[in-house]
Amino acid sequence: MDQQKIKKAQQALDSDCSEFSATDPFNPQNHVEGQISFSRDRRYGAMLIRKINGEPADQPLILSPPKIAYPFGLGHNYRFPSAERIYRVRKYDGTNIFMYRYKNHGREYITFKVRLFPFLRGRYITMWKHILRKYQQITELFKMNPDATGFSFELYGSDNPHMIQYKDVQLDIVLLFGLRGTQGQIVLNTELETGTIPKAERLGTVETDYVWHYEQEQQELDRRLSFIGLDQNQAPMFSGEEGSIWYVKIKDTCEIRMYKCKPRRIEQVHWAQTQTQLSPTVIWATILKAFENWENPKLDEVIAILNEDYPIHQIAASTKQIEHKLKIAKNAANTRQKIWEFMIMHGFDGNTNTATVFHKIASQLDQDQRHVYKTIKNMQKMMKIEGE
Repeated sequence: MDQQKIKKAQQALDSDCSEFSATDPFNPQNHVEGQISFSRDRRYGAMLIRKINGEPADQPLILSPPKIAYPFGLGHNYRFPSAERIYRVRKYDGTNIFMYRYKNHGREYITFKVRLFPFLRGRYITMWKHILRKYQQITELFKMNPDATGFSFELYGSDNPHMIQYKDVQLDIVLLFGLRGTQGQIVLNTELETGTIPKAERLGTVETDYVWHYEQEQQELDRRLSFIGLDQNQAPMFSGEEGSIWYVKIKDTCEIRMYKCKPRRIEQVHWAQTQTQLSPTVIWATILKAFENWENPKLDEVIAILNEDYPIHQIAASTKQIEHKLKIAKNAANTRQKIWEFMIMHGFDGNTNTATVFHKIASQLDQDQRHVYKTIKNMQKMMKIEGE
């Protein structure tokens, strides 16, 4: 094995990383061990595979899609770089799924990950298998674009609920962009061969007056946004659009940087806080993100994600709220697991009458009955998707 490659990969990851050991659900013959980077630069989410099936693996560093920032800081001071052109693309409110590949004994394997874990887990495996059946060309993207190192998708719809409610989309994807090269250079989806796979919608370009266009877009997004109400965790729900991503082509280079543009009402939900504490909505959204990356996230893992955007003194002042909401989320996850096990034990599936399942199961759970009924319906949706 090339020790120089290992040394370079270790230097790239530095000390801000987490160890992992997991089986690839899309290639279950492979048990993979390595590290995921938590660095706040382009290495965020980068993965170094050290072993496959217990044997040392000689793999290049696998970069993840970069974290998308606002074009301003807490004081709302804009910081757009000098651009040759800005490409505006619709933003979808879902889960980012990244497709990448690795090799073992000369054979190539294609798989999928969330940002801070090397593979998909739980219901995301079920949902993504449904997507792979719907769009069978997905894994062909590497053949169609041989210089790409990975592809970033958004998984969205009513079966993967977030703040924006998609009543007309049950579960779907869009291809956001690709990565290529050792530096993870962003490739616009319009520059990729994609076959029948849907792409995130291009909205137009901006060449001058960045701030004016940005604020005009925010106003238009606000006009199209409607408040629906609060969910069971008191988080706001909206219909409309979550916003857009601005792909900024840096002047005189090949580099592209991404910035997000959201309606002011949604932006305020994310930024609203007292001088000392984080808003409950920010905390809850971060906990949901933690559950995308870890099966049973710990407090320090939630804090690590929060600390990417918020100062540690605000996080420390909000610790009791974070612990409380994390406990709620873990109880909900335990309820889902118990309901799933009960349904399997009683031979229920996605087509069984929901009321029949509820009457059999509800008495065995010390939970709010409305929450139990809704959870059963969601479990049945997953069973239907899995059985397709």
